[in-house]
Amino acid sequence: MGVNETRVMPAQRPARRICAAIIAPGLLATALAGCGATAQGASRAAPQPGAAARATPADQSSIAGPPCGPATPKVLAKTVGRAAMQIYSRERSSSGVRADQNQVETFAPLLSALASGNRVSVKEAVTRLVYSGTHIVRLRVTSGGVLLADVGGPYILAPVGGNLRFHGRSVGRYLLSVQDDLGYVKLETRYIGVPLVLYAGSRRVPLEGTLAPGPTSIPDLGPVNYRGVSYEAFSFRAEAYPQGPLRISLLVPVPGSLSRLSCASIKVSEVGDIAQRLWHRFSLAGAPPSAFVHSSEALTASLSYVRSGAHQLAGSTQPGPPRLPDQGSLRYRGATYAVSSFAATTAAGPVRVYLLVP
Repeated sequence: MGVNETRVMPAQRPARRICAAIIAPGLLATALAGCGATAQGASRAAPQPGAAARATPADQSSIAGPPCGPATPKVLAKTVGRAAMQIYSRERSSSGVRADQNQVETFAPLLSALASGNRVSVKEAVTRLVYSGTHIVRLRVTSGGVLLADVGGPYILAPVGGNLRFHGRSVGRYLLSVQDDLGYVKLETRYIGVPLVLYAGSRRVPLEGTLAPGPTSIPDLGPVNYRGVSYEAFSFRAEAYPQGPLRISLLVPVPGSLSRLSCASIKVSEVGDIAQRLWHRFSLAGAPPSAFVHSSEALTASLSYVRSGAHQLAGSTQPGPPRLPDQGSLRYRGATYAVSSFAATTAAGPVRVYLLVP
């Protein structure tokens, strides 16, 4: 992968909070406590150029269908890419983001300071909000187009904003973010585990954990070779803070053996792998199965169930399918799903986790 560049962080920086993207409502920050640390045991390190390609998923579900063949790279890259896009999407539209917006919009010291035109008090109020234990990593406030305060760290993404009102009167606007670029990289590495690189325009964003220097040209979807290793690239557009385009590109290794499986098998196996990584992290945090189910749905767009024998501990639907195969196909509520599952352990004993992939 080469030597990665580590950005220098300002001395006064809000504690990095990289958990917000996939934490279920009610799970709180304890669910993925210690998110900045490397996951223990479950994280599949991104392959370094020259090393072996991404390992074939352990669950090679025998979903009926012809071999995926030449379509394999795109099927795999789109499955991985969709999960990466979901991580980003949750940074802008989750219940946690809305809660942080509400806190800013109702923070009396900020509103009264804006109404009185006290710039010093505005800066103090913004600083209190950023360091108040919310997920906010950067917050800026303007009034009449004039920037009054901007507190937080560099390399921020997924901004959201709104109006600030005092007794019904508009007194300013705000722009906040709950995630920085490095936090996003760590989430992708933890839950997906493929190499990635971020570009702001034509400039590579120098982040620890990303490819350096990275390929000179990366397609939106298609093959790319980097330092002797072949990948299928998946790129999508994001937004930098406070504005401007950000391009996130994932380089997905494609084991040759996958082409013998059906396209559905490849998709369900990759989804199952992502779900196992997610389960591992939630398990470390002692989160309940219901929290895993909620976040798994958001990340994989699949129905999720946790069962102890025939007893359902948590699930996307209640009561859920009467019977679930360990793998294969299932017709449920008028739709056909591919099934992936894995054995796991909870404080109450062994369980099996099922993913129903559309």
